[in-house]
Amino acid sequence: MIQWDDSLAVGIDEIDSQHKSIIALINELATLQGSGDEATAAKALRFLRAYLHDHFELETELMLDLAYPQLKEHRQQHELFIDHVIFFEIEKEFGVVTDQMLADILAFLQDWFLTHITREDKALGVFVRTQSLSA
Repeated sequence: MIQWDDSLAVGIDEIDSQHKSIIALINELATLQGSGDEATAAKALRFLRAYLHDHFELETELMLDLAYPQLKEHRQQHELFIDHVIFFEIEKEFGVVTDQMLADILAFLQDWFLTHITREDKALGVFVRTQSLSA
């Protein structure tokens, strides 16, 4: 379980709100571990599809508008995330929804949160705030 606190904040309200939503999904999947079904997988994948669109679009706009120097690397990480979600969607379409699949989604999201969000997105937040101060 991941508990939100200020140490996780990026400092951009809309991005922090989206991160809180992904924490809620991680925590929900953690509590449902071992009792996974197709409805749980479908809900998680719908959430991730919306997250891909809304969150990545917001970050990309910010990075492009401010000429973020790590834009290419950050977007490559987003592409890897998209690839994982597509893989999980294909598994679901082929009827491979198992407790292991849901455990894999949970592990992927936990890793994403710990590596991408707490490092890369926080760095983006620092850059955005720095640019705002110098403007």
